[in-house]
Amino acid sequence: MRFTYFFLLCFLALSCSSDADSWLEEAKKRLKAGETVSAKEAIQKAIEKNPGLAEAYNLQGVILFQEKDLVGAEAQYRKAISLKPSLVQAQLNLGALLMENGKWKDAFEPTNKAVTLQPDSSAGYLQRGIVLAALGKPAEAKADFTACLKIAPNDINAHYNRGNIFFQELNYPEAIRDFEASVGVDPEFAKGYYALGLSYYYFKAKDKACLALQQAKKLKYPGASQAVKSLCDE
Repeated sequence: MRFTYFFLLCFLALSCSSDADSWLEEAKKRLKAGETVSAKEAIQKAIEKNPGLAEAYNLQGVILFQEKDLVGAEAQYRKAISLKPSLVQAQLNLGALLMENGKWKDAFEPTNKAVTLQPDSSAGYLQRGIVLAALGKPAEAKADFTACLKIAPNDINAHYNRGNIFFQELNYPEAIRDFEASVGVDPEFAKGYYALGLSYYYFKAKDKACLALQQAKKLKYPGASQAVKSLCDE
């Protein structure tokens, strides 16, 4: 009899967990379809079924972040992390929110935690590289962008951000290499062409600089028209 009772409790617990996961998946579908209000309702159902479902709080934070409620989003991300510290996406999301608030030192801890938890993910290295660059640690930032590119060779943001550091270091050949890679990934990447144009210009390759700046102008990148006018004798 005692065994039967224990089995029943386990069955109910598993059923609740399964129901919560189903509601969470439903919330993701609704959010993807742009149905924010009904997505929130589904998340609430998931939490009612399983108050310890960290992924539900994380998703709630994502919605609040999209709605520009950064205080609410941060609370949800921290709740998710308190329930499940190994939830990489919540760690990254919290780091991204703190970056949005300009709290770069605070952003490092959750972002670094995400990299530690999932060292084979390019997203963590990219985000940590951006944080390190903002904290004035260019060598470490470049190392992270390089690590990101080893995993995801076509990550446009890793190429662009590493290129920016090379540019600031006056290492124009390396900057050119990264900016060329970025526009190779996306031929519509306007700021990549702009940065490439400036890199070529300071590398004393004016013809190539103007071609890149003209493309940035064509793609309506801010400042490109003025750069073409002042640097390309137009």
